[in-house]
Amino acid sequence: MYTLYCQNGTRATAAHMVLAETGLRYELRQIDITANEHRTPEFFAINPRGTIPVLVDDNGATICETIAIMLYLADKHALEHLAPVPTDPLRATLLDWLVYHAAEVQEPVKRSYYAHRYALRANDLEAVREHANDAFQKRWQLVEEHLRQQGPFHLGDRFSVVDIYLLVTSTYSGKLANSEFPAIEECSRRTAERPNIAPILEDHRAGLERIAKLGVPQ
Repeated sequence: MYTLYCQNGTRATAAHMVLAETGLRYELRQIDITANEHRTPEFFAINPRGTIPVLVDDNGATICETIAIMLYLADKHALEHLAPVPTDPLRATLLDWLVYHAAEVQEPVKRSYYAHRYALRANDLEAVREHANDAFQKRWQLVEEHLRQQGPFHLGDRFSVVDIYLLVTSTYSGKLANSEFPAIEECSRRTAERPNIAPILEDHRAGLERIAKLGVPQ
């Protein structure tokens, strides 16, 4: 059985959704980042980085990055409905877009929401956010163009873990993007309607509202 440390309303939701889609047994442990539970000695003993999500399996393996958790689960259990196997030609497309989302699309999201970590002075906060939002808009547009040409999913008609990653990002994108992205919306809609994902998404949105009220950690 797996144990997943996460919190509703954070990017860790993507790992939760993937785990639910596997059909495997797991235990969910909520870590409240608004109360700095991810900064306690007990949690640092699990993940010295002090971040969520964290996946722990019965043999003691610990994985602390979302896309690593996604690929670990899909590959370990040969779950081709979530990720093409390494010999499948579509595997290259999956890896390309999954890493693009994690490395390029997610970066300005983090910079916008945590502008105080990047600004040298309080007067710089708005400029940091504007620059981050502009970068997000351009990178999100590249995703839109790919889905418009190759969709409805990143792998064409084939659903995969990268669509889950996009869905979670889309819950944050309203504050960053200033135009419409119909292909992204369609991919997100199809992913959100999956029976295993729909209830988790509902909890995620409630978590987003809670974190917005309480504030993100400094």
